[in-house]
Amino acid sequence: MLTWPRPLSNEQGVVLVLSLMMLLALTGLVMAFLAASALEPQISRNMADSARARYLAETGIEIGFNLLVNTSDASQSFTPALAGATGTAPWVTLINTGTLANVTTGGAAAETTFAGTYTVSVRNDSQAGDPTLTGQSNAGETLTSDTNKIVIMRSTGTFNGATKIIEVVVKRQPLPPFPGAVNMPGFQSDTFINKTSFTIDGRDHSCSSNCDVQSNWVLSGGASKYGIATNTGTQTNIGRTYEANVESAVTGSSSKLASITGQNQTGSGTTTGVNTIAPDASLNPTILQQYLEAVKTFPGTTILQSTQACPMQLTGNATPSNTPTLTNGCTGANGVNQTLNLGSRTDPRLVYFRGDTDPTSLFTGLTLNSGIKGAGILVIEDGDVRNLGNFTWDGVVIVTGHYVGAGFMSGSSTTVRGAFVSSELEASEASGYEFYLDGSATNFLVESSQQMLDLVQLTRGTHMLTNWREY
Repeated sequence: MLTWPRPLSNEQGVVLVLSLMMLLALTGLVMAFLAASALEPQISRNMADSARARYLAETGIEIGFNLLVNTSDASQSFTPALAGATGTAPWVTLINTGTLANVTTGGAAAETTFAGTYTVSVRNDSQAGDPTLTGQSNAGETLTSDTNKIVIMRSTGTFNGATKIIEVVVKRQPLPPFPGAVNMPGFQSDTFINKTSFTIDGRDHSCSSNCDVQSNWVLSGGASKYGIATNTGTQTNIGRTYEANVESAVTGSSSKLASITGQNQTGSGTTTGVNTIAPDASLNPTILQQYLEAVKTFPGTTILQSTQACPMQLTGNATPSNTPTLTNGCTGANGVNQTLNLGSRTDPRLVYFRGDTDPTSLFTGLTLNSGIKGAGILVIEDGDVRNLGNFTWDGVVIVTGHYVGAGFMSGSSTTVRGAFVSSELEASEASGYEFYLDGSATNFLVESSQQMLDLVQLTRGTHMLTNWREY
């Protein structure tokens, strides 16, 4: 009988084959792990570089925003920043290759390491799809002319070949018109002036040096405004025009009439007295409140709440200070005791106080004590303002709301260069004055100044960034 071999039962050499297969598989895994371990640092570096590029782009946005805040023209637009834009190159460079550096201190051997660049450019919102982005019409906008006070800014950050782009919409809230040095555009214009010598001057003033000295403020070539501008029409609770209501406070006193100077409502040039107390429709309660409602929503606006239980007071020093102490007379959780920055001509601020509506007209939302100065926009809403000390403001002071007024009391000294506004929104207020000037006030001066109104345009709080996009 023949016997055939049984090769399948012969297992000699199998271990070698299996060992080779396992070695090959393990080699593949090891190679994969090695490749991954080599790739992960590169991924980590790329992520770090991308993050640093983003930080650079954010830096460019912040610096570019500051440049735009400080860009303005006579119409409060961003037009000067758009010069040079063309159809093929709508973007105009604000910052060309800004750089940051990491510096390692070490005495004479200090080492500076290059840390990337950022480039910032701006264009007008004049393209067809821009209203979808900005939320506002761009009718009339061109490449080089901004009329709606909106532009689009782009910042590109670059680090080690990584690039991040951020685009934002920049908006400026333009000031409403101020037709007078003193403006009473509300639904009442009750005025009490017991001081015989003061200064309300609608002629344009400016200062070139040492503006803290009053004698350095001189007449400029700007357009004159009324000494006192009022709402148009009739004050319903007394049946007299707003204009006549103000005029009744000075008529019969030649010195009071001589203290009010400005545009002549009945002829050309300027005049004094009743002919520079005039109604003007360019500023009314609706226009003023629209402006205030807009700036309330801006990120740079902080609302300081004054209540009848805890009314706000600012107390300065013998030498007027723009960082007075803000208190409200209360303790605990409701207490306020802090320093408040009221701005300067180089850093104007938006300072906003809001009070309680008080039908008795007795609530003082803000009391000014001792020496206080500031620059920018000061708003007191739904509460009286009373000056008991030495107060100087460059820009705009606005008192507005229901049952409100402005009182300049005995011993006080007041200087406002720009515009002053007292706007009563309550037509049925039974008592109180919108403008009260005590006969024993030491000094009262309000001068129209386009220079200071232009300065107010540079208030950071009236600008905002929206529609943040990253690429």
